[in-house]
Amino acid sequence: IAEKTAQTNPALLQSAMGLLVAISHVEDMEIFKICLEYWNVLTSDLYHTECHFQPPPQSALVLTPATLTPVTSPRLQLYAPILNKLRVLMVSRMAKPEEVLIVEDENGEIVRETMKDSDAIIMYKTMRETLVYLTHLNYDDTENIMLEKLQYQVDGSQWSWHNLNKLCWAVGSISGAMSEEDEKRFLVTVIKDLLGLCEMKRGKDNKAVVASNIMYVVGQYPRFLRAHWK
Repeated sequence: IAEKTAQTNPALLQSAMGLLVAISHVEDMEIFKICLEYWNVLTSDLYHTECHFQPPPQSALVLTPATLTPVTSPRLQLYAPILNKLRVLMVSRMAKPEEVLIVEDENGEIVRETMKDSDAIIMYKTMRETLVYLTHLNYDDTENIMLEKLQYQVDGSQWSWHNLNKLCWAVGSISGAMSEEDEKRFLVTVIKDLLGLCEMKRGKDNKAVVASNIMYVVGQYPRFLRAHWK
């Protein structure tokens, strides 16, 4: 309804979507799951209706980066401020991937994960797909958000195991959603900063968290590894 009235009253859509983003930040998993389902449907619809591409048989996770319509479509322009906030939300709240084995427990200790949380895996897959759609819709914005958050880890202003884990899981989730050249440039920056962070941090646990995240990120980009394996 808000989108249909957006031509005459765009502020209504912005307010409604902004409120939903704010609700999505609430620390309640059931509320977040409901919001995530909507965001996944919205980003999928925007991708498939606002981008020129030949629908492939595979899922969105392996789509070739699409070309936006010449001069970004009015609908995408309308949603752009909301999609920016949504990218920040997805990166900040990225669920734990199945591959991650080292986590922080309720006591703040680094432990090896022994059980697989099926709900978390399902949530990660939905969040990954949503962030992939968001990346296809505006790769530059996704990259800028991730690199800015990485700088906050490097300068210590937002340093925490929790924040670094979420960020690196998000970085790994968009593998394949960009051109090979963009992927190389992005990953070189990320890995360089993470290596510097590992060198900078003191304490065995801090170094272990950074090192495990480096290994995770690199492992998610086989195309990069094949091209630069020495």
